[in-house]
Amino acid sequence: MGYVFRAEDTKLYEEWFQSDQGQIVWEIQRELLRRLWAPFSPQSILEVGCGAGHFLRWVHDQGHQATGLEPSLSMRELARRRLPACITLDHGHAEDLPYEDNAFDVVALINTLEFVNNPVEALREAFRVARRSVLLGTMNRYSIVSLQRWLERLWKTSFLNHAHFFSVFELQHIVRDVLSGSVPLRWETSITLPMNVLKFIHLFEKSRFFTWHPFGHFIAMRVDLCYPLQTAQNPIFCNISSHVGHASLSGSGLRSAGTHPSSVQHFIPRKKVDDRTTGNLKNPVCIERNESLGV
Repeated sequence: MGYVFRAEDTKLYEEWFQSDQGQIVWEIQRELLRRLWAPFSPQSILEVGCGAGHFLRWVHDQGHQATGLEPSLSMRELARRRLPACITLDHGHAEDLPYEDNAFDVVALINTLEFVNNPVEALREAFRVARRSVLLGTMNRYSIVSLQRWLERLWKTSFLNHAHFFSVFELQHIVRDVLSGSVPLRWETSITLPMNVLKFIHLFEKSRFFTWHPFGHFIAMRVDLCYPLQTAQNPIFCNISSHVGHASLSGSGLRSAGTHPSSVQHFIPRKKVDDRTTGNLKNPVCIERNESLGV
């Protein structure tokens, strides 16, 4: 559990979001997320830390089945007033999601990781609950806007003082650490220049030719989940009951009709280990064995 927005934080954030600058920022972020995600069919989506529900409204309008999770009571009440009744809003925290494994096609954390105490555990939970992909949107520590925000902390109090900003490379490292290796992912950034000039250059900020570098203030990252199968190189021997060899089998080199049981090749499946942390299936193996059955 990290920083939970209070009623005054919700009011300040909503006032900024409804301003001209806030609307331009959301338009740029929305275009970046649309291009990076680009689903081909309707999907079930969970947004962790849904806030006032702006992302949920956007995906719902595109025909997706949306669900939101939010720990802040004031944010959740605001989202409930503005969202359709068909969008489910739950109370909970990113580090302990109240859902079954692989419950949603996509899990999104948009401006959420910055406010949790344990981003590694939050990502681990997101990968557990997602079936297809995880969509991340975070503020970049290596940006002009972040430098301005850091200087403002010297004389201005804001809920952003509780946020931990990330870099593209830090996010990549955390994702690969949680999933125990390299995984398919894509990232882009936007809002490269200061926000007070966005109204003049927002068309450039939305261009794909302006989002390839790692220094935009908003990082969008898509992580696709894959389920590899691996085979063991060394055989594992175990005892087989004597009655196994009585049935005649054909195909796959197991046993042909008329073959003596002592020359049967048996393929014994080893227990499959389901890694609940990542949703990936690890080390399912088939073991070849050639030994007398003792019939």
